[in-house]
Amino acid sequence: MEPDSNGVLRAGETVRPSENRTIRPIVLKDDGSATARQKVVEVFHRLDTTGEGIERFRMAAMDVPPEANRPRIRQLLEHGEALGWWHGEEECVTGARESGARG
Repeated sequence: MEPDSNGVLRAGETVRPSENRTIRPIVLKDDGSATARQKVVEVFHRLDTTGEGIERFRMAAMDVPPEANRPRIRQLLEHGEALGWWHGEEECVTGARESGARG
């Protein structure tokens, strides 16, 4: 990591790309309580993710491995958003990475 012109540390080039993805639901249900965050982690865990709740940001962070059912995970993320349970966020994925290209 190297600082940018404002002194903020920024990641450099990719050493080795990962097949994993990250999702970060900001938990809205019950004002992001510990119980609500844990339920979010548990429901996504059933779809082969791992993760944890993060109290400071009222969010959960889940690692989605390549063997997970990603279409089902996306459905769940969208379903929870529609019901107002969370606001979902996914990492930025480039077109090359989405198509499976390496580099």
